[in-house]
This record gives sequence, structure tokens and C-alpha cells, in this order.
Amino acid sequence: MSADDEDETSLLGKQRSDPPQRFSNNFARYKSLEGLVRPNEFLRESFHADGTFKGDMSRFYFFCLALDVIAKEGLDGDIAELGVYKGGTAALLAKFARKLGRTAYLFDTFEGFDNADLTGLDAGTPVGFIDTSLEYVRAAVGDDSVNFIKGRFPETTSEVPENTKFCLVHLDCDLYAPMRDALEFFYQRLVPGGFLIVHDYSSLCWDGPERALDRFLIGKRECVIPLPDSAGSAIIRKSRDSDPTVHWLMQKRVAALTGGWTNAANGALSHLLGDGWSHPENWGIWGVGAVHELVLFLPTHLLIEVELEADVHAPLASPDDTRLVDVTVSGQNVTTWRFTNERNRALRVARFPKDLVASAASTQMGCLSFTVDFRPRSVFSPKAAGHNEDDRPLGLALNALRLHVADDGLARARDTLG
Repeated sequence: MSADDEDETSLLGKQRSDPPQRFSNNFARYKSLEGLVRPNEFLRESFHADGTFKGDMSRFYFFCLALDVIAKEGLDGDIAELGVYKGGTAALLAKFARKLGRTAYLFDTFEGFDNADLTGLDAGTPVGFIDTSLEYVRAAVGDDSVNFIKGRFPETTSEVPENTKFCLVHLDCDLYAPMRDALEFFYQRLVPGGFLIVHDYSSLCWDGPERALDRFLIGKRECVIPLPDSAGSAIIRKSRDSDPTVHWLMQKRVAALTGGWTNAANGALSHLLGDGWSHPENWGIWGVGAVHELVLFLPTHLLIEVELEADVHAPLASPDDTRLVDVTVSGQNVTTWRFTNERNRALRVARFPKDLVASAASTQMGCLSFTVDFRPRSVFSPKAAGHNEDDRPLGLALNALRLHVADDGLARARDTLG
């Protein structure tokens, strides 16, 4: 190694891995949004007795962020790891499984490489990773929500129920043959949007993972996303079905039709809000400016009268102040909501006739959508009124909402959503 190389690697070795901001300076807000990750709790499972970390922080944070995406998008499926060794990553994945109410399938010989895999590209490779055992890993990982599968892969796949699906799979088997077989087995069982992580793809420690993944992806929609962890992991996310309505965001939007009240606190309604809204707060969200847009979604071909029920209020400058907010669709006034000191925060209703929905709706990703505009006839600046330093032009305050349709329409909506 040259002197320049030594200087460069010594400099790299001094760098620390900064945590994602959601787990550091924004962690209080993250917890208020009911995030599942607790970094200290997860790290506690991933340290050796001497206090050294079993993995590396870049990969640790990637797994934590992937857990958040799985929860956010409502991905079904269990978790799997092939190549467990002493259980450092497996302990973390088992914790994820428990948080999600899933099962972690852990595949390994728990005795090191199988001689049958030391052929071709890996011929002559010494049998490694023998300083472990199933008993050792079980003690480190725990039994709750875990299925230990001991033996040579893929011969052990018969122990997996036929209809099992996975949302996250971590492949750390080093050798070409088990990696090739694992990609074939897990890819077809990975849910759309699911994560498949190939350890050592670009580490230059093992040639098998890179060759196996590159060959496997020929003709597939997915591409390699390299991860800058010490092991050079690569990530692919399973391509979603060609039907856009299966996209998690569209499902969430349409599902608002059949659910109950949805609180607007902490951005819970962000999937339905268009322009004209401020930053979400822990009580709900302020509309700002002259127009606040709400985008409503219906299953395709479900044209029905829709009733919007909203828990709302408006800022009042004085006890005798009155605020008016027009509710419009395609420029047509549907109703006007009146806010006074005697009746400010309250349940208010806007009904959208079937004909109006039909004329206003457009098709977006396989769904019908139409935009409701809330138009305050006047806005209120707390700073201008001398109340505080908030100089936003506040209009309507949204606390919660729900959609209501006739019982037969609701039943048809649920049928459409499956």
C-alpha cells in the first residue's frame, strides 16, 4: 500500500457515522409520529460483550430506515436471513419481526460452510465461520417470533410454509451457489416493494454475491442500489405490480373512504392534502392563504354521492369576530361554513352530489380523484393582530375528517378494495 493510500484509509477510519436526523435531533417528533425504531434498544442487541459493535452503523441505520418504510407502506410478509453466523444481524431482524408482529426465519448450517458449496468459483475456499452453533445463536437472538432453520440451503426450504411471503430478506451467505439459489427462492416470495439485501456485493471479499446478483437481475425490472456500509451491501426493492392501484399510497388514499375518523395531527392526512396547508402540528394542521386543497379518491367506477364530515375551527380576532369559509368543487360553491365564538370548533358537513363528482373527477393511477377547495373569505395573521409572532395568513384549521356515503355505496367501496 502506498503512503497516499495509507493516509487516505487512515482518514476514512476516523470518520464517524452520523445518525439519520429522525433518530437524533428530530427524534422527539419521530416518536410523536409513532415511529417503531428505538436505536438504543436495537443497538443493545448488537454489541459484543467487550462493547464493540457486531456490524457497522451505516448498515444498522439502513435496516432501521427500511423498517420504517415497511411499516409506512403496510408491506405484508415475514423477515428472513440466510447466513446467520453468530446472530449479530439476526438479533436486530428478530427485533423488527416482533415490532411488526411477524416471524423471522433464520437459515444457516450453524456449523460453517457446507463442503458441497465449495465448488466452481469458490473451489479451494477453506471452511469458515465454524465458531458458532445453533445454541449460541438461539441464546443471543431469543425464540420469540423466530424460526431457526438448520442445514444446507436450499435443501431446508421445505421447512418454510408454501404460502410464506417476505417483506425483507438479508442474504449473507458469501458463496456463489447458495446466493444463486437464495435469489431464486426469495425473490418470488418477496412482496411488491419488499427489500432484498445482498451482503458483500461490492466488498471485494467474496466474488460470489456480485456475480450471482448481476446474473439474476438479467431481464428483471429491478436494479442494484449500492449501500456504503463496510460490507458493500446491495439493495433491490421488488418491483410493484403493473396495476397502479396496488401502490401503498393509492391504497391508503382510497381506504380513507371506508375508514372512520382520521386525525390530522402530525401529518396523518398528508396523503390527501394538496396545496395551501402549513406544517403539520401535534393537534392537526392550519390552512394558510386564500385556498386550501383536499384531494379525495374513489375506486374507479364508484360514482356516488359523498359526504365529507370535518372537525374544524377558524382563528377569531375577537369575541364578536365571524369567519366564513366557502367549500367549492371545480369552482362551484357547495356550502359555506360559518365560525363564531359561540360555535367555532365543531363538526361541519359538505355534501358532493354524484353529478358534481362525475363532472369534477379525473382518473389518477387507476382511481377517481377530485379536489375540494376550502376558500376563507378572510385570513387572520396573529402577528398583525398583536397576538403573537406568528405571521402566517391562517384560514381553516383541520383537526380530523372522514368520508361518509350511503350504506350500499360503502359496501360497494369495500368490495372494490377487496
